[in-house]
Amino acid sequence: MGLDMNLMQRIRKEEHIEDTDVELVYWRKANAIHSFFVGDTNYESCDSIEVTKDMLGELLDKCTDVLKNRDKAKDILPTSRGFFFGSDHYDDYYFDQLQETIDSITPILSDGDIKDGDLYYYGWY
Repeated sequence: MGLDMNLMQRIRKEEHIEDTDVELVYWRKANAIHSFFVGDTNYESCDSIEVTKDMLGELLDKCTDVLKNRDKAKDILPTSRGFFFGSDHYDDYYFDQLQETIDSITPILSDGDIKDGDLYYYGWY
């Protein structure tokens, strides 16, 4: 068990045809990313949170800033604690997750077909 997280795209179909959900990004125990999306909400496991391109842009900026200024990670994109959330250290795993996040969301931000309302985040633990 652990914190598993997804950024999903909902592909809207025609009327009377079921929508399709496509996984765009998968994270495992990237609790700083989870905290970014859920903020101070009373998030429950498996809730969906709508994600805008502006939110992804902000996440991209934060990840980039941390990788340029690793000593400021605690202030820019802090880790969080939870029973299934993994390590709260600012170690290689943390920084690798940020680089993977940059690599994963950059093409999403460049995709002109994805619009606000198409993306959502959910995590389960």
